[in-house]
Amino acid sequence: SKRATMAAKDFLIKNFLIIGLLAVITFGLVCPSPGESLDGIEIGSFRLPQVAVIVIFIVSGLCLDSISECLQYKALTLSIVLVLGVTPLLAWPILHCGDGYVEESLLQGLAVFCVVPTTLSSGVTMVTQAKGNVSLAVLLTTVTNLLGVGTMPWSVSKIFETTVPIKPSEMLFELVWLTLVPLIVGMLLREVIPAAKSFAKTNKKVLGLCQNSCILLVVLLMTSSAQPKIMSTDSADLWMALAIAAAIHLVYRVVGYVSATAAVLEPREWVTVVLMSSQKSLPVCVSVMSALPRDLRRNSGLMIVPCIMAHASQLIIDSILAVRWEVQDEKKAMKAPLLPS
Repeated sequence: SKRATMAAKDFLIKNFLIIGLLAVITFGLVCPSPGESLDGIEIGSFRLPQVAVIVIFIVSGLCLDSISECLQYKALTLSIVLVLGVTPLLAWPILHCGDGYVEESLLQGLAVFCVVPTTLSSGVTMVTQAKGNVSLAVLLTTVTNLLGVGTMPWSVSKIFETTVPIKPSEMLFELVWLTLVPLIVGMLLREVIPAAKSFAKTNKKVLGLCQNSCILLVVLLMTSSAQPKIMSTDSADLWMALAIAAAIHLVYRVVGYVSATAAVLEPREWVTVVLMSSQKSLPVCVSVMSALPRDLRRNSGLMIVPCIMAHASQLIIDSILAVRWEVQDEKKAMKAPLLPS
């Protein structure tokens, strides 16, 4: 009984975000009133969803590990080009080829998912599991999320140019305050205050749950606000969005695989590039939705649905492959001689 309880607890913690997303989306659709009420709360000059995004990125900065031994310049440069230069290009065919076949807000959500930088925590976790270069993964996460603040406003303005014009400069200002400043604050707290660094190391799982809880709060508020729009969306459109979401990740995996192989990277760097360049960040999607103009924020609950689908797709596909790579690595280790010849 105790073993079963522990197994259930481990399963819930490991899958907290996915289970939580299913729960809050269901609750937001069935009972939208609490979420709508919370969405109107302001703390200072920030709305409640923006406060949650700020907490997400402070925690991200606080939890970033040491980046020693990570300056693998070829792998790092290739990854940055893939994450911020190549993978966002998929947004264009999604918007234009799906137009007229799938609800526009769903396509826009998928396009936003394409232009955000690499994932903040799950990617690094999977690189660790697959025996990749963890330090390189941490540095790549940091660099692409810092640079992404500069690239995303322009990309996002192009995604929504046919709906509502967005001034990239205004979105840049919003994203700096919502993502860049909190991320740097978290990193500085870690470096300047030894107790903060120690706390982050010993309570990484708790901080991860805190970060995921903030994502769940924002998704709840978005879903509740967009409940009528989501409920009136054709189920065929949602199934199509799910298929596109899974296809996006598979395309990214193939691009990462081919690029890393062509670059003739060392095995640990190869694994890191393939995993990290194919993953996109759900927290950054949430921050982008929070920074949209008021007219577009009305549909953010519907736009975040395909982002969640894409996030779930990459978690499921990559967790399977990461375990497979880990098993292969263990088999190679078992075959290796105990003493060097």
